[in-house]
Amino acid sequence: MIVDAAQRGRGVGRSIYSTVESWAAARGATEIRLAVLEANEAAERFWRSLGFIEYRRVGPDTFKMRSHRRIELSRRLSGATVEGSNK
Repeated sequence: MIVDAAQRGRGVGRSIYSTVESWAAARGATEIRLAVLEANEAAERFWRSLGFIEYRRVGPDTFKMRSHRRIELSRRLSGATVEGSNK
């Protein structure tokens, strides 16, 4: 998810995420997983502030001729019990 730089810090990202989470939960999802590039500290802080926790690091992988590592994060949705993550 990318929010225009001029809109950051105004709750736009949280609002978008809240809508996505509600949509997913209404359709039976019990967990959301995502990945953040290790170098993107602001994005990692954002997702962790929403309750996401790291479950693994992957890489390095090459993308656009640069080497990247990614942090994979997950968050259980309210009331969900998911084996193997968020313990």
